[in-house]
Amino acid sequence: MIKIIIFILLSFISVNKVFSDQNSPKLEGLFEDLYNVDDIVLQNKIVGEIWKEWMEVDNPEIEKIMNSIPYFFQTQKYEEAIEALNYVIEINPNYSEGYNKRATFYFMMGDYEKSMQDIETTLLLEPRHFGALDGMSRILIFFGKFNQALQVYDEMKKLMPNDVTLDMKIDRLNNLMFDDA
Repeated sequence: MIKIIIFILLSFISVNKVFSDQNSPKLEGLFEDLYNVDDIVLQNKIVGEIWKEWMEVDNPEIEKIMNSIPYFFQTQKYEEAIEALNYVIEINPNYSEGYNKRATFYFMMGDYEKSMQDIETTLLLEPRHFGALDGMSRILIFFGKFNQALQVYDEMKKLMPNDVTLDMKIDRLNNLMFDDA
């Protein structure tokens, strides 16, 4: 299902070859390590390294804006954050983390439709973006689309098969589906 959505969206978007976060040569090895790790401490370290790579961008102006994202969260200035991220995306429309962060702020504001649109774009640019996948599953759960959310979690399991936190989310979702039946 997710792969079909991504394929359809890819046919409408042209992605230029520009150095952006999701193109880091370090990511292949990090994702291989993430797939194979079975120690929670090491897993968290690898996840942190992946996030670090996703945040990298070869543009000081974008970097400054992205470094200010925690401020927008702390002060709950979500609309200002979205304006800043609109600018980031305008400057570099191939920067997946710009879309992902904007999706998060839309989510915080309760605008799930716009959040989902940005999640889908994030996944077009970085199909392995487990943060975007998790956000997608949360929105699907909110709308009671439990089977679709479970499919998203299954995609995440392909990236991080030994993630106990993900296992707990799947268990909670299965319990929710069972309780709802």
